[in-house]
Amino acid sequence: MIFLDTNIFIRYFTQEDENISADAEALFYKIVGGEIACFTNTMVIAEIVWVLEKYYGWEKPEVCDNIEFILNTPNIKISERKILQSGVKTYRELNIDFIDSYNYEYIKANNSSEIYSYDIHFDKLNKAYEDIERTVP
Repeated sequence: MIFLDTNIFIRYFTQEDENISADAEALFYKIVGGEIACFTNTMVIAEIVWVLEKYYGWEKPEVCDNIEFILNTPNIKISERKILQSGVKTYRELNIDFIDSYNYEYIKANNSSEIYSYDIHFDKLNKAYEDIERTVP
């Protein structure tokens, strides 16, 4: 099993360098075809979101589409896939950052309905979904 780092996805998505992009595309064909077994993690997904938004200036819908591409690619193992899929959906729907949407989904996946936080984004989540409560310690 081979770990896929952030830059593999970024090079594929941004198509900045024709040769590197072609190599990345060939790699994904091998992964989808089952020739290579790969895995990545939540930190890589979070870094991809940050890089695409902050460095490349991509808009949220395009970022979400590309993260969903990763999450739906066969033969890439991601241990928190369901939480990430829900997090992308929440991120797409509300004006909050990706990490907050991920944390919200992580809270729900762990059967909690409360968070101690000074971050008011969690109030937006509560207003939209009414299933977690933010408390200031």
